[in-house]
Amino acid sequence: MESSEKTAWLSIVTNLLLVGIKTTVALISGSLAVAADVIHSLSDVVSSTIILIGIKISARRARGFPYGLYKVENLVAMVTSLLILFAGYEIIKVVFFETPRALPRQIPLSVFGIVLTIVITFIFSRYELKQGRATGSPSLIADAKHIWTDMLSSLVILLAFLGSSVGLAIDRYAAVIVVVFIARSALVLLIDSVRVLLDASLDYDSLSKIREIVLADPRVAEINTIWARNAGRYKFVEMDVTLRVNDLEKSHQVSDELENRVKMEISGVDRVLIHSQPVQRHICTYGLALAGDKTTLSEHFGEAPLFLLVSVVAGENKIIREQILENPYLLEDKAKGIKVANWLLENGLDILISRQDHAGKGPGFVLGNAGVEILLTKKTNAEKALELLGERGCQQQMEQSISTTNRSKKTSLLELKEKDDD
Repeated sequence: MESSEKTAWLSIVTNLLLVGIKTTVALISGSLAVAADVIHSLSDVVSSTIILIGIKISARRARGFPYGLYKVENLVAMVTSLLILFAGYEIIKVVFFETPRALPRQIPLSVFGIVLTIVITFIFSRYELKQGRATGSPSLIADAKHIWTDMLSSLVILLAFLGSSVGLAIDRYAAVIVVVFIARSALVLLIDSVRVLLDASLDYDSLSKIREIVLADPRVAEINTIWARNAGRYKFVEMDVTLRVNDLEKSHQVSDELENRVKMEISGVDRVLIHSQPVQRHICTYGLALAGDKTTLSEHFGEAPLFLLVSVVAGENKIIREQILENPYLLEDKAKGIKVANWLLENGLDILISRQDHAGKGPGFVLGNAGVEILLTKKTNAEKALELLGERGCQQQMEQSISTTNRSKKTSLLELKEKDDD
């Protein structure tokens, strides 16, 4: 028996115990408010039983329901809210349409019984709410809130008894306050259940967390759209993303990794469907690792103090922006090259011109997975290295990179045709 089923059984037992205690108190005290609360607790027994049945049904697989029967729990939560409202109606009927009674009797003994119900409902509601959140069960969460209203109503009844002990007839007013608590709890549960049944979007915090997880991958350029909804205790997520990856097989690989990451980080995710498309590049950004003099290509990648980023209009080789950025990870002790590679990806790097071969190294894997082309050169002067790009247009380089990637399934390392530096 799984945890949610055990908790549902405990809820039934707890509510039966509460019915017994409240019935005893109502008989010995003659309190109108306690009698009304007995009706409330009886409805709790019914709703807890329905919740147990709903949990069992929602766990089943059915061929006619390919997305599962998870929403049965939300349907049960909605029925629970209606039962709570009915309990409120019964209390109002007793309060306003039955003959008023005298002040409660046996107040000390009755107070003991009410305090006992407060302790029981407080402890169990906290336990059930914890279990509901741990399992993601909306029906258990609904039942925990239902029992929490029992504790609040018992507190009000306790105040009524204390008032009666000094001669104040506030029993009827206490019953009305109990109904207010009941109605508020029921309406919140009803609205939440209807939202899920109508496929309302996942809450803002969960959507933001999913965005953070996906955008943390350097191979993801942007999230175009994202949809997510609840079904019972489970979540379904669908996304349309733009990747910096042009190879179809690698694109599927990235999607699988993102799906697994979302399921690992967000509890209760049943399915993640990702539609991907490659970046449509109209601007190509070249990167060069520079030495401290800002003109010489650095012999190192992670330890290069500066990086030159040059943005060119694809197919025209027209430079529209040049910027020299300081290496933010220059003083790092570990994984310096990998951190720099991710940083360059964040700055839109498409092609890296380097004197260093990164094949088989961390930066090479990071850049290669993101679809960045690495061009090897023997040039030492940054300006001369950039001049050589005129022999191959930016668009041509990208097309060749895509073709080579599809053929070899690896990042291509292309050596530029070079002229003598001397």
